[in-house]
Amino acid sequence: MTRPLVVVANRLPVSRATDPADGRLTWQASAGGLVTALRPVVDEVGGAWIGYDDDAAGVPDRVDGLNVDLHAVGLSRAQVRGYYHGFSNRTVWPLFHDLVADPVVDRRWWHTYQDVNRAFAEVTAGALERARQSEDHDEQPLVWIQDYHLMLVPEMLRNMASTADTPVGFFLHIPFPPPELVARLPWRDQLLQGMLAADAVGFHTVRYRDNFVRAVQQLFPGVTTLGDSIALPDGRHVRCVAHPISIDADAFAELATSAATEAELADLREQFAGRRVLLGVDRLDYTKGIRHRLQAIELLLEREPDLRGKVAFVQIAVPSRDDVKEYRDLRTEVETEVGRINGRFTEPGHDVPVHYFYRGVSREQLAAYYRLADVMCVTPLKDGMNLVAKEFVTCQAAGDEAGALLLSEFAGAILEFGEQAVRCNPFDVEGLSYLLASALELPETERRRRIQAMAEAVRERDVYRWVADELAAIERGHGGI
Repeated sequence: MTRPLVVVANRLPVSRATDPADGRLTWQASAGGLVTALRPVVDEVGGAWIGYDDDAAGVPDRVDGLNVDLHAVGLSRAQVRGYYHGFSNRTVWPLFHDLVADPVVDRRWWHTYQDVNRAFAEVTAGALERARQSEDHDEQPLVWIQDYHLMLVPEMLRNMASTADTPVGFFLHIPFPPPELVARLPWRDQLLQGMLAADAVGFHTVRYRDNFVRAVQQLFPGVTTLGDSIALPDGRHVRCVAHPISIDADAFAELATSAATEAELADLREQFAGRRVLLGVDRLDYTKGIRHRLQAIELLLEREPDLRGKVAFVQIAVPSRDDVKEYRDLRTEVETEVGRINGRFTEPGHDVPVHYFYRGVSREQLAAYYRLADVMCVTPLKDGMNLVAKEFVTCQAAGDEAGALLLSEFAGAILEFGEQAVRCNPFDVEGLSYLLASALELPETERRRRIQAMAEAVRERDVYRWVADELAAIERGHGGI
């Protein structure tokens, strides 16, 4: 790709840090997955990144080590509440995750969502104008819009005279639900029209893509499908593609065997000596199935007394959306479950069976936990992809470990790992408890074979392939191919 790339995402790819030498506030590139994925591309072609920051006026134009111009979108607290905490995360998020929780329908949130998407589109238009005036590039920039927070932005850009001919792509990082669920949303037409204004719309899996195509067919008369394209009544063709997001496999393999990770792993092996370790790593979100997982652990310990004192479950729960009531309630429920299990099964003078951490951990600690785990529990009730599963198998293979992956059939990753993972239905708590025991009993040679096969699948379709496939689809869509 030679075009400059303009990324539009909810957040900017930078974060504040304090210089330990003099205490000054500095800015640095974030370590998030999207930043890591796009960094090689933007380092080569340059471009811009549009995103929200709570101190938009203080964001620098550039940050060392990141070859993009930064364009901050300033939002009021009321806008953040309505657009992000409200419509995005209390309406769209539960609806698109198959009603795992009840979506809240609030017209005020919808109006704020529209206003904020318009603000993002206007800042993007300004960034495009600057990019066009730059002497560094001969070609028109390509715009790539990310995720459910910004589903209206493609159409808003297409309706602006200055950006109407700009190549635009959109990628949805969460599931796209069946048409009958989409139809419940009062503003379903506007959201679909917003996405259809892109030249290419990307999803993690064929199932999500097909759900989108069927929703468009049912709600908009006059559209036809031609292969992976939707032909609209105005003559436009929109490519609808399935490209699973992934990780930087080489970077995770290197991290897994670094000296710092080995030191962390040695400490963990000493701490958990004599016990098999089950591991969960999730944002604290109701879609992740953490409560169901804890209940399965409790049933396992109840049914098999011989495992008590021989099995430890470690749950790392990364704080998420603390100012949303449903998430505060979930934290209380999870911590109540943990307390009850530890109260039931902890013997005097012995360690607790459940180790619960309500915080993030360093990259080296995370890689060490991945290598330590005998069973990795990735059991979401619904998940667009789930990169934890990919990180786990990559770190295990790099360290020549032989753990097992217990993977929900409702995670997008199941389509890539197939029968190499231990498939589970996370809603079936009793069945989940039996599968935990089965995973522990798999022969070591079988576990090792499966880990290596899944790690190879991740290497073949790593994050760089995801970026290349997505950008190529946008180019082809814009060219009418």
